[in-house]
Amino acid sequence: MDARLIGVLASLSLGLGLTVALVICLQRRALAFTLVFVATALVYALSSGPFLAQQSDAPHYVYLADAFVHGRLWLERRPPNAEEGDWTFYDGKWTVSFPPLPAILMAPFVAVSGTDFNDVVFTLLLGALNVALVYEMSPHFGQRLEPPVDLTRPARVGLTVLFGFGTVHWWVASVGQVWFTAQIAGVTFLLLTIHETLGRGRPVLACTWLSLAAIARPSMLLALPVVIALLLPANAPRRMALGVIPLGVAGLLLAWFNWARFGDPFELGYRYMRLEGLLARIVEEQGTFSVAYLGRNIHYALLEMPGLSSRWPFVVMDQWGMSILVSTPALAILFAAPWRQRLAQLSLAGALLVAVPSLLYYNTGYMQAGDRYLLDSLPFLLVLIGLGMRGRLRWPAALLILVSVLMGYLSVENFKGMYFEWF
Repeated sequence: MDARLIGVLASLSLGLGLTVALVICLQRRALAFTLVFVATALVYALSSGPFLAQQSDAPHYVYLADAFVHGRLWLERRPPNAEEGDWTFYDGKWTVSFPPLPAILMAPFVAVSGTDFNDVVFTLLLGALNVALVYEMSPHFGQRLEPPVDLTRPARVGLTVLFGFGTVHWWVASVGQVWFTAQIAGVTFLLLTIHETLGRGRPVLACTWLSLAAIARPSMLLALPVVIALLLPANAPRRMALGVIPLGVAGLLLAWFNWARFGDPFELGYRYMRLEGLLARIVEEQGTFSVAYLGRNIHYALLEMPGLSSRWPFVVMDQWGMSILVSTPALAILFAAPWRQRLAQLSLAGALLVAVPSLLYYNTGYMQAGDRYLLDSLPFLLVLIGLGMRGRLRWPAALLILVSVLMGYLSVENFKGMYFEWF
């Protein structure tokens, strides 16, 4: 094993062990949450393999964070792999077009370690936090039903294991890189949005979390009507109106950010992004968003099957995508959700609304092992799966989760094989 990889694993293990010890001493109530976080982080770190030993090949957010730390909106120098790595060049300067939240989150760490900061470790720790959040928020899923349903501990564990290891979240969280870091960060704040919406239901906080999710993944803002509908029954109009404040502040800050860089409050900079040759040709012919992409995207998201091989890992996935029903067969549990209940209907609406931009997007998610755009809708789909469990982890659901975990592991192996050209 590479010496650098051993060093990173040792440092990570020590830090996570100290975290558990501190929680045991100071706050026993948070112990379960912390244990889920630590266990997931260790599994993600081990499965990350060659990715973990060094900064990723697409450290866009590290360089943007460095610019923020030094009071700039532009990069100090030409970034690595500048011509093809989705970097943006405008008016003689380099920048990052992807929404800036992950760079903001990285800024304190980059201020200490500079542009050598390891974005792979950052992403996998944020991904581990997501898994712990699912465990923490899952009891809320059944409390909004009529009558309320309590999820048993096995059901909560099953749902948590499914999210962390039975979906594309596993490999996306384990490899770093700008595109994947953005998705993991967006999921973090969308989970927090749903947690608050189904829990204490405070409009200001729910909309704050949703605003932050949108500053990582703008498509997540489309969940706003669903969040409003879920908050309305328990909140007076005056309290609901307060939710406009964080949304407005986030919108103004992002508009200023765009204007300061490109002279247009609505220009993220995607027009000036340096795309790879094939993707550049696709955009030139049809544009960034088009109904022309809908059929292809639906095919890869729902219908594309993997191939079989006599060599490890035996299942070979297409780099353009694979059916979510194959990569995560436990999604079938959501068909057992109580569809006459308002929460089930609104959760489905949230998942579909958030998915719309990805279905009309020029890129299926390439390169990937599965359909990584599923992540944007996954928090709402988890609610439906939790409802479909009807409070208990029965053997058909447990079996589907186990198969999903197997597919999750094969997805990790497939992505490493694609990326490092192992097969």
